[in-house]
Amino acid sequence: MSQFDNLRPSAPASAPVLANEAPLIFGFSVGAIMKVQPDRARQFCTNVLLALDTPESTARTISSHLVEADMKNVRSHGMIRLVRYAEQIESGYIDNKAPIDIRQVAPGMLHVDANRNWGIVALDAMVPELEKVARENGVAAGALVNCAHTGRIGAFSEALARRFMWGMVFGGGANRHLHEVAPHGGAKGVFDTNPYAFSLPMTRDSMASADFATAATAQGKVLVYRTNQKPLPPGWIIDKTGKPSVNPEDLYDGGALLTSGEQKGSAMALIAELFGEAVLGTPHELNWFVIAVDLSRFTDQSAYFSQALSLQTKIEDCPPAAGVDKVRWPGQPEVESEATASSDGIEYSSLELDRLETLGNRLNIVL
Repeated sequence: MSQFDNLRPSAPASAPVLANEAPLIFGFSVGAIMKVQPDRARQFCTNVLLALDTPESTARTISSHLVEADMKNVRSHGMIRLVRYAEQIESGYIDNKAPIDIRQVAPGMLHVDANRNWGIVALDAMVPELEKVARENGVAAGALVNCAHTGRIGAFSEALARRFMWGMVFGGGANRHLHEVAPHGGAKGVFDTNPYAFSLPMTRDSMASADFATAATAQGKVLVYRTNQKPLPPGWIIDKTGKPSVNPEDLYDGGALLTSGEQKGSAMALIAELFGEAVLGTPHELNWFVIAVDLSRFTDQSAYFSQALSLQTKIEDCPPAAGVDKVRWPGQPEVESEATASSDGIEYSSLELDRLETLGNRLNIVL
């Protein structure tokens, strides 16, 4: 019996097999949906990382980050990443024991070297240091270099916003080795997805957050569709000949992602690319820049949240367009999804669980 057997839907012997009822897409059947409680998902992630000789504090930081992404329905940066992380640890691409070196290079400025550890761990360590510097100077800026995957970067702009700061994170500079995104009008990848995240407090508990790739989507979202053997929405990718495609396999066969907003996404990708490489140097994966602004230098919390509530009310009272249940502010869908997942569990497809189960079996992980 595998560790996921009790998550699979039970059915009487006479019932048809779910996989046989599912539609065939790209020659494969799409599996059923199961729910996993967040604590169980976190423990599974932690056990996998511990089995790969990851220090416990690091393992718990990564696990919490991945599961929070799934709870917020940002599936591209959730547990699906665990399989790739395992491969990268075993190949030496990720040094899961490396120290995070933080030094102040000027008043209000930090330089952080992750020494090939996760960017998730480095950014987690940067947030309190940036807060400290911003409290002293009003503004803090931090450069992060030599890191592996940073996960959902909105988590870190939101962490700054919770401290009553404006938080911004963006990354780039990987055109020498990660070129998944075609510049606007191009038929071949040049950039990486070069994401940006901006956050401000919306309420005292919820953050307004913009977290997006400069590509039409994150590569991880294509991975989710590929894992679940589903066609992509039109407008996400082109194949290796430059033609539009909805087959996720085409991205991994010489294709490319399109930019978000055509020339707008291409321009933002270029700025991130120039800063990430020309300013910060050739990256291990991507280089990152983080800005924290102490909002208390401009306003007090009482006045701020009064204005934020007024704007929130206007947005939520806006009549919804046809086919929309209600108007939501950026960050609100993730807040609602996280609340639902906390009480009801996180939904995973059987194909996603099979992928995780294979990894767990290889490492002799028992839940």
